[in-house]
Amino acid sequence: MTLLVTRKEAERFLNAQTAMSVLEAAVREEADGTAIHAPPFGGASGSSRMVRMVGGALTQMGRAGIRAGLGGAVALLYDMSTSQLLAIVGYPFGNLRVGATMALAARYLSRPDARRIGLLGSGANAMEILRCLCAVRPIERVEVYSPTPEHRAALAQRASSALGVPVTAHDGPDPVIQAAEILAVATNSATPVLTADDLRAGVHVTSMGLSTELDESVYLRADQFVAGSRDQEIVDATPGHDAHQRPTSAPVYRLLRDGRMQREQIIELGALVKGDVAPRNGPTDINVFRESRGGTGDVALANYVYECVREQGVGVEFDFR
Repeated sequence: MTLLVTRKEAERFLNAQTAMSVLEAAVREEADGTAIHAPPFGGASGSSRMVRMVGGALTQMGRAGIRAGLGGAVALLYDMSTSQLLAIVGYPFGNLRVGATMALAARYLSRPDARRIGLLGSGANAMEILRCLCAVRPIERVEVYSPTPEHRAALAQRASSALGVPVTAHDGPDPVIQAAEILAVATNSATPVLTADDLRAGVHVTSMGLSTELDESVYLRADQFVAGSRDQEIVDATPGHDAHQRPTSAPVYRLLRDGRMQREQIIELGALVKGDVAPRNGPTDINVFRESRGGTGDVALANYVYECVREQGVGVEFDFR
């Protein structure tokens, strides 16, 4: 039997702190080499939209799955040992997964005394990124910039009310970058919005937008470059890796291709979580995190919801035979 779980039912079971705990298991498997990724497909870029599909497997957890959709996504969860379709879950956690993964990284990589967030971007993920980052550091204020005045103003008003801290929208990126102790970059820019010359000592840069949004110099300047998944980050940066990506190569791809960066310099977030690698988060250290765009994290969250639904006896069982 397969459990059918609505979005409304699924939403009951996850918040920022719970999501971070669940995602720890996924990034640990990444570091252990027991996570498997399916090639991503589709997504939204500018005015072009194509159904987004990501998937993978967590072999220690014994679960595999696929998340498909833009906005109203669904997740299919499988038992790896029996190949049984365990659940079809209305999946409202795309933005939460992004924010919680970035916050999990910030827990290790941002300075313990970080109080100010700078945010470049005001899209669909922005609110959840801020909410989750505020769950791991005692944030006192937020500075925001995005190119569309109405969007950045609306986000500032909404975030200030939701988070209970001052959130200021700016007419340009410089005040945001210079004030930030945690700098979140969440754009759909095909050209870099941040260079090494912009970086202050001690800043934690966390990025989840297009793989082109950070300049090569940012990675070269960083004392530590961390990704949710090394393999997935490299795939995402490779030109033409799916039918939806622009044909131009991203900075990480060029740095690896030209020998200016080695694969081993991309540290797995799970290695920090496990304690295998120490975070470089001192007063003058600059570090960079790239959120690697789903797949195994979605499997972990879908499985958590499935287990909660089974325990509480909700959802609808359906036999496909």
